[in-house]
Amino acid sequence: MADVAVPMSCAARPLVGGLVAPFVNIRLADGGVDFRTPHQATYERCWRKGLCQTCGNPLGPLSVLLGGPRQVRTRRFDEPPLCPPCAVYASRACPMVAGRLARYAARERLAEGRRGHVCPAAGCDCGGFVDSDPNAYDASGDPAHEWYALYVRTDGWQLTVHEVEVPCSDRGCLHKRLLVNGCQLVQAPRKVVLVSSPVEGRVWRRLTAEEVEFLGPPVAENLI
Repeated sequence: MADVAVPMSCAARPLVGGLVAPFVNIRLADGGVDFRTPHQATYERCWRKGLCQTCGNPLGPLSVLLGGPRQVRTRRFDEPPLCPPCAVYASRACPMVAGRLARYAARERLAEGRRGHVCPAAGCDCGGFVDSDPNAYDASGDPAHEWYALYVRTDGWQLTVHEVEVPCSDRGCLHKRLLVNGCQLVQAPRKVVLVSSPVEGRVWRRLTAEEVEFLGPPVAENLI
């Protein structure tokens, strides 16, 4: 939806088709953006530096984590945090988060096709975008699910990591490295909002205490 009002937090972000080009997503050499694919280095920077995944600005004391039922039950999230204004914007602008799609897209990602063969950085010899996290789960084609927004203290989580083997810059030998892959909540959320459901579309309703009782205690593993 290109007619969604852009929040002031994104005033400095470029627009693609009337939509904010999220800070965390891959920008293509032709000026487009792959809305389905995060840039791994930027993804990790959002987590490590406390930056909003949409506007790229430093987070305030209160952040928002978006996720589905599994993330809410386990309190473990992979989507980088957002500032509150950008979370509301994403709930309207992103067709998946807004509940307008029945399934995740199954088509080839833009960064995997011809448009992703060239890096937008002038003179870069990387040969295009290379997947730096081969173990990341791909939801392509999966059925849609409910989306929730958890309002949490920005210091209320610990980062989670996993070990992967990635090629060096010349795509030759493999090296092991730890990749940030999300966070585990270690504090209870201030509030939980049902953002959308596949049946109702966008709802944006704050859940009662009784409705969030299924939230279990945080499980500490692979924390840094």
